[in-house]
Amino acid sequence: MDTHIFLFGRTPELAFLELKTFFPDAALVGGVAAVSHLELPIHPNLLLSRLGGTVKIARLSGEVTTCTPESLAGFIRDSEHRIIFGVSVYGNMPRVSRATLEQMKMLLEGAGKSARFVEARDGKSLSSVVVAKESVSELVVIAQDGKFIVGQTIAVQPFEDWGERDFGRPYADPQAGMLPPKVSRMVINIADRVRDLSRPLAEKSLLDPFCGMGTILAEALVMGWNVVGSDRDEVAVEKARANLRWLTQKPDAVPGVTYRLSVSDAVHVSDTMDKESIDAIVTEPFMGDTKIASRAPRLPTDDLKNTIKGLEKLYIGCLRDWAKVLKPRGVVMMALPRYAVNGKTYFVKKVIDMCEILGYTTVAGPIEYSRPQAVVRRSFYLFQKV
Repeated sequence: MDTHIFLFGRTPELAFLELKTFFPDAALVGGVAAVSHLELPIHPNLLLSRLGGTVKIARLSGEVTTCTPESLAGFIRDSEHRIIFGVSVYGNMPRVSRATLEQMKMLLEGAGKSARFVEARDGKSLSSVVVAKESVSELVVIAQDGKFIVGQTIAVQPFEDWGERDFGRPYADPQAGMLPPKVSRMVINIADRVRDLSRPLAEKSLLDPFCGMGTILAEALVMGWNVVGSDRDEVAVEKARANLRWLTQKPDAVPGVTYRLSVSDAVHVSDTMDKESIDAIVTEPFMGDTKIASRAPRLPTDDLKNTIKGLEKLYIGCLRDWAKVLKPRGVVMMALPRYAVNGKTYFVKKVIDMCEILGYTTVAGPIEYSRPQAVVRRSFYLFQKV
């Protein structure tokens, strides 16, 4: 049975937790990838279309103690007479030099192959676009515990599909929709803790009570969820409606899934929904006035503390109300804000402290997602209704 390597994108911690829901035996490699000995349940290209955090899948070829032209060239196995190859490295190791690639080319040609190489232009690894468009036989090399794990890429992320859903939809405003599609997909998959990949429809319902323009809802629809969205902003709800209508009318849309949208306050969604009708709630809630966030480094400490208190009150009220619409053992995957100001962190700690009182257990978290310079940083938590 083959062992596979899963190469992560920019959010390895989230990506690893997502992968574990598909491959429970997955083990981290070099902090940037994971290996699994389980059989792939579906074709690798289809699997990558479902994973938000994994950008490449490689088949494990072996291990070496030194990365020489001879040791690497021996791993390139291609039935074609003409080979276009490249080497991407991950983890704490330098990029493969042009001289090494040239020597690998000579070795392949000495073995009767016509070969040319593609060199990584930025950083140490080839992009998925280059690997796919130039049909590159790519070796991936990962530094781990004084040795190097080597694999050959068998699938790359469907970058065109991701780009279309992000920028091709009727309404795409990065200032209004904070979570990008890939991150949305990851947190949805983490929330879907019991899955059957052979079924096209999950036959489950997902709610986003802060839906904005519907990015989380859209990624859930692609995965086969029936979705329910609400937001107190009527304009945002209409934009979400247009985005979901566009998505469900595409030729490759999952058949049979449904979406329902309404204008509603997130603290009172139970007023318009059936009791215990939702399997999972996945959301990035309101995280404070954007003007406050931009002024945070100059705000008095008392103002920041008051902001945190207001958010705690909002989230606690939401969790109390959401428990009414969640099915038993239903889950909540939500982002909670951390304000990082002048070396101090202000967090909605009371929300975590009150989870058990509100009827939840904490399954996972905090899982950090933010840019290093961000004032408002996100920590994802997975809660389960008792």
